[in-house]
Amino acid sequence: MNLMNFDEKNRDSFSNIVKTLVNRHQTDPKEMFMHVLESEAEPEMNYWMTRVLVQEYFVSAHLVVAKDAAGEPVKALQAACLLQNVGMVAALLELGSFKGAVTEQEYQLAARIASKHEDQAVLGLLMKYAQEKSLLEPFMRKLQGETLQ
Repeated sequence: MNLMNFDEKNRDSFSNIVKTLVNRHQTDPKEMFMHVLESEAEPEMNYWMTRVLVQEYFVSAHLVVAKDAAGEPVKALQAACLLQNVGMVAALLELGSFKGAVTEQEYQLAARIASKHEDQAVLGLLMKYAQEKSLLEPFMRKLQGETLQ
């Protein structure tokens, strides 16, 4: 699945960037992941950097990146939604960065964050992912607070 239809050929250049940073400059892949999370770069760069870090350098797609005001863990997907990082959101969705289905807590939290910030790009990605999984209607009903019959 490639939610944003980015050209797979472009991955190699980002893989080389990460390889150079890790091998030559001793940069920690988790640290790079955090920089990508906070990045305002083009979505394609954030997308490929996320994919490379998770798939080639084994940074967890379920990485807890912070704690909220109540002390609850904030995972990368929710943080990427909050920071409106479309590229990272797409990559994390494809990498299965949440527990459960699109109607369960982690995914719904990401959707509620995007909805609260009226972020149509991120919300659109979440909807597209749900549609790819043939779960768009249950996802939307849950997001709108309706119970399924």
